[in-house]
Amino acid sequence: MGMRRLLLGLLPLLLAGLPARYLVQDASSRAFGHPLPGLPEEALEAFRLGDQAFQRVFVREDGLGPRFVHQSCAGCHVGDGRGRPLFAERSEALVRTRAPDGQSPHPLFGFQLQDHALPGHTPEGRVELYWEEVEGRYPDGTPYRLRRPRLRVLDPEGKPVPGAYSLRIAPPVFGAGLLEKVPEAAILALEDPQDQDGDGISGRAARLEGGLGRFGWKASTTSLLEQSALAYREDMGLSTPLFPEEGRAEVSEEELERVTFYVAHLAVPAPRHLPEDLRGKRLFREVGCASCHRERLGGLPAYTDLLLHDMGEALADGVAEGAASPAEWRTPPLWGIGLTRKVLGEEVYLHDGRAQSLEEAILWHGGEAEEAKRRFMALPKADREALLRFLRGL
Repeated sequence: MGMRRLLLGLLPLLLAGLPARYLVQDASSRAFGHPLPGLPEEALEAFRLGDQAFQRVFVREDGLGPRFVHQSCAGCHVGDGRGRPLFAERSEALVRTRAPDGQSPHPLFGFQLQDHALPGHTPEGRVELYWEEVEGRYPDGTPYRLRRPRLRVLDPEGKPVPGAYSLRIAPPVFGAGLLEKVPEAAILALEDPQDQDGDGISGRAARLEGGLGRFGWKASTTSLLEQSALAYREDMGLSTPLFPEEGRAEVSEEELERVTFYVAHLAVPAPRHLPEDLRGKRLFREVGCASCHRERLGGLPAYTDLLLHDMGEALADGVAEGAASPAEWRTPPLWGIGLTRKVLGEEVYLHDGRAQSLEEAILWHGGEAEEAKRRFMALPKADREALLRFLRGL
């Protein structure tokens, strides 16, 4: 059986089984890197080869660059989880670029900045990132402090370059294959673009050429195969059979399929809730978090609707992407989110890593989520902590 047949045929069989078939009991730093339980031996070997491809560090002789962001998939998706907003010898984050209108490709950088280069070549530019503090108080007087990223993109001579720029960290990849198999009808059934039910939530599906957008912070790709090929091209400067250059591909079809197979068959860590955490789950529903972070999508406890939502001016990045406007973001899944610190060594949330705790992530919510945030803030401190404990147990 070939890799493509494995990729297309195995997941539906697994999803037909019990929910435990995609959950693993591991709360360690390796929690995000397990294969789906019950894979046959042939699939486990394909998963192992895919893991090797995901970890592979590309060099000049492999076709890397000449300009790039990082040299491997795993370099940004730390432990198969998220990356950090770091720009150093190798960047864990990236910058989406547009012309000042926020829609057209940037005249110098195109759609993404390549801030590293092979010896003998010059990077497109470099990133200066600093953090601006934002202070506030809960209605009960409890103070809080947030941080907002500020970016400057400089040309090779160190001069600021005008444009619209969006800081992005790598999102987690575990469980992505399960989300790819959610029927389109299950996603479309949750749409309410005109807010006809009057609940203030007007999510809409990302309709793209080839299907519904499911992956990326703005749901800008329809499949893991496309997402993987774009990462090779944009993040490492490597051509693939999906996006060849001058009729050739530096990453073979076999290697592209291996990486896609690996990501598609990563399991999800099981929740770790205690009986007393049910109070936090009830509060999660009551304040309105579950209106977008749906507890079930196509039978999966992913806590997402995979829809685009307007998250307000504070999170708008000035960049239109796919079907999404600058203020719209895909609802990220919450499963496994409580293990972020264990896997990454620290906590960074939201598309740009500005939030250093789940509480901070909630406080940045606006737009359609403004009312849910207001209700969260109005809770007594003990109730706020109960809701956060529930999230940390996911």
